[in-house]
Amino acid sequence: GPRGHGTRPVRTVTAAALYALEHVEQRSAFLSICKILLSSKRVGFTVGLNWDIEEKARMACNWLGWAAMALVAAVDAQNSSYTIGAWIPGSPATMLSTMRPLLEGFLNEEVGQKLSPPVQFNLVPVDYTADSSSHTLISEGKLDFLYTLAGGISCAVIENGWAVIATRRVRIGDKESGADGSIVYSLKSNTHIQNISDLMSKRIGMGFILSATSYQSGFQLLAESSVHVLKDLDQFVFYGNDFERQFQDVMAGKIDAGFVSSTWIAENHPDKLDQLIIHRQLHPSYENEEFAFPTSTPLLPQYGLTVSPRISWQIKRAVAKALQDLSGSHPAAVTAHVAGFTGPGSYMGVRATQRTMKILTMDSRGVSRCANQWSAVEIWNSFDCSSIPGDFIKISLEESLAKCGQSGISCPDGLICFCRPCVVNPETNYF
Repeated sequence: GPRGHGTRPVRTVTAAALYALEHVEQRSAFLSICKILLSSKRVGFTVGLNWDIEEKARMACNWLGWAAMALVAAVDAQNSSYTIGAWIPGSPATMLSTMRPLLEGFLNEEVGQKLSPPVQFNLVPVDYTADSSSHTLISEGKLDFLYTLAGGISCAVIENGWAVIATRRVRIGDKESGADGSIVYSLKSNTHIQNISDLMSKRIGMGFILSATSYQSGFQLLAESSVHVLKDLDQFVFYGNDFERQFQDVMAGKIDAGFVSSTWIAENHPDKLDQLIIHRQLHPSYENEEFAFPTSTPLLPQYGLTVSPRISWQIKRAVAKALQDLSGSHPAAVTAHVAGFTGPGSYMGVRATQRTMKILTMDSRGVSRCANQWSAVEIWNSFDCSSIPGDFIKISLEESLAKCGQSGISCPDGLICFCRPCVVNPETNYF
């Protein structure tokens, strides 16, 4: 807390935090608190160094907001029910049938019924439609926990101050891992594609923009091989949650290649692996354990469970302990393809990539925000042509879509597609 400046800053912070108790679900209230705290020319906070308003105020406001929510958790009465949002590839029905025995049944039995008074955990699907986005539900205070992949974890942590309390170990057949990567794959029968450089001027399917394993890692891998998604592909298609549709379109030759999570094909189509080329297949280790599945990219932590800062430490500890004590032979774990859970993994590498790729940005108020995967405009806004060697500029979204039509390339129904959004700057003079 504040020190070295008397008691006034302490009283101010306390009053501001108590004010936030009444408005904890409204992030805008935190900005109002900041106006109270930052009304003078300088603020007497010392946190290892002196904080100057002109340079650090916005970050301090965010931290204050999260601190106020943590204070709510400390003084608020225990809720009687908690909502867990979850996402896995596929449909809401698939997620519920796969994860409900674990994130509802198991937690209610091992945590909810053992607390006094008892509490209830309820599972809901998130990020399958624009209306059910985890970003929206978190900002509206409708979620208490979120179970999702690495990219979504990173966004919940940086946008809302949520904390990771457990990271899963996936089990597929007799193999397991606490990590995941990305595979860039194509059909062996497609003789026009034998290596990454052959992906130039091809059509590639991806997952969604927030996914480290079905978009970001593959994007970076191609760039390392001098194939730049934004200028060198005839078309790239975002399949969103529907990894199965992407896979079937590759198998049918409707698109030339795809990006998908390393464990997904091994889990859903192991019999098809011998028909695929896994481009730049690596054999990495993660936390001193050899990765048991094919991957084209370095590894990231598996899915994690994050929790809102407003949830009490009693509930957080109880949920984390129950998951970390879970046996991989438990029926709920078997149904969820989970070998168990460990303590929280580090998602800092994912966050750094999101910032580099402009997927995670900071507005003029210092508030960090991830791009909306449902908005073609926000996806478009993340494209950074300056990251490509040379002098490239971004054409308009309308021009890119028109370019698809001029090339006779249609976008699959219901999906978001782009065609070469980065072009050579026509004003560049070459000598």
